[in-house]
Amino acid sequence: MHYDTTRAALSAPAIDDLLAARVRDGRTPSVAYALVADGGVVHAGGFADEAVTPVPGPDTAFRIASCTKSFTAVAMLQQRDAGRLDLDAPVSEYLPLTTIPAASPTVGQLASMAAGFPTDDPWGDRQESLPLDVFDGMAAAGFRLIDSPGARFEYSNLGYALLGRVIERASGRRYLDLVREDVLTPLGLTGIAYDRSVAAPGGVATGFARFGGRWEPQPFAEPGAFSPIGGVFATPESLARWVAWLADAWRPGASDAVLSAASRREAQTTKTPIEGAGSYGYGLFLDEHPRHGLLVSHSGGYPGYGAHMRWHAATGIGVVVLENARYSGATVPAAKALELVLDQVGSPDAVPDLWPETRAARETVERLLRRWDEAAAGALLAENVALDETIERRRATIDDLTARVGLAADAPVLPLEQAAPVNRTRAHVAWTVPGATGALRVEIRLTPERHPRVQTLAVRLG
Repeated sequence: MHYDTTRAALSAPAIDDLLAARVRDGRTPSVAYALVADGGVVHAGGFADEAVTPVPGPDTAFRIASCTKSFTAVAMLQQRDAGRLDLDAPVSEYLPLTTIPAASPTVGQLASMAAGFPTDDPWGDRQESLPLDVFDGMAAAGFRLIDSPGARFEYSNLGYALLGRVIERASGRRYLDLVREDVLTPLGLTGIAYDRSVAAPGGVATGFARFGGRWEPQPFAEPGAFSPIGGVFATPESLARWVAWLADAWRPGASDAVLSAASRREAQTTKTPIEGAGSYGYGLFLDEHPRHGLLVSHSGGYPGYGAHMRWHAATGIGVVVLENARYSGATVPAAKALELVLDQVGSPDAVPDLWPETRAARETVERLLRRWDEAAAGALLAENVALDETIERRRATIDDLTARVGLAADAPVLPLEQAAPVNRTRAHVAWTVPGATGALRVEIRLTPERHPRVQTLAVRLG
């Protein structure tokens, strides 16, 4: 597969529609988002139920919850690379864990979700402000394991709280100071911080939870012992720049500033397999997409917030989605958004094997999109097409979509191999039609007749 990343911004109308639906469907009072390509933000937007909260912009800060773990992992790798921290050393070398049975988890097992602690989201998400001395007392008393360290994946906020404390012991500095001074400031990420003083000209979005059909504002938690698990406030623009920096590690000649490209790639490689669901690196999830290959991501869910950041290792194209609803499930729209962009810009290395009639039908559809012709449409479309949805409705939809993406009547038709084609059979193909301000994704299926006609014609923003 090869990708034309310069076309990524053409998916902006489709992403706008996808994210606007989150507010319209009552999933969240507001959403802000950004699309990353070629190392920078190429599109950003926001929507809101203005009866509940103001419309956010790319400079509005949200809690990003567990996406914070990627910052903690980077700080850990900095200390490892500086020779102050051994990822293979037991945690007990840095902290007193007096009642954990058998071998103590290693530092690397904390970072890769393999320490053996039980999953603890409801509890862990409420511990952020825990004072350090209280947390140290808990650690000294010990924690229960459900499995031996290294046995399997088990998502643990406690593990990352302990990791933050280990980083402090190894560096001799406060975790918050270390991340700010060694990570955020050198990268120029002014729109990211661990409290509401974050530099966000658009303000900080209030978090909400829905009870009895009403959105109720939720209180903010202050920094504390569990900040390494989810304490970050970030604007979409700044978090998108973080994504771009992490994704850049896969590019030839990537900078080694702040953390080497090799160490950034290390965080994005499998450390702990997840049965049936990809794997975990250091502060990041890893998945293999069936068409596009390695995707790197992390979600965040906090009382009042939902977040997701996601990128494609091969191209660096990424998506950030931030919402201010409790555990809103931002993963779903972010995954859809990234997939539609990759489908729009990606083309297979081999041209699809199609019937000649399928190729001819695609050419006719391209002409119809630019200027409708009743006779050509009548010859092309099987009788079920008008029965499934009237031609008048289809034309109205096509006219609206082509206007939105700026598809001119004289716009050239891309060769099929440049139009991100995907096919399942010789009688089927989907492809991209770029316009001046957006792109369409078109799909056709032909009938099994002796002289095949189009039985499926689907046109959407792509």
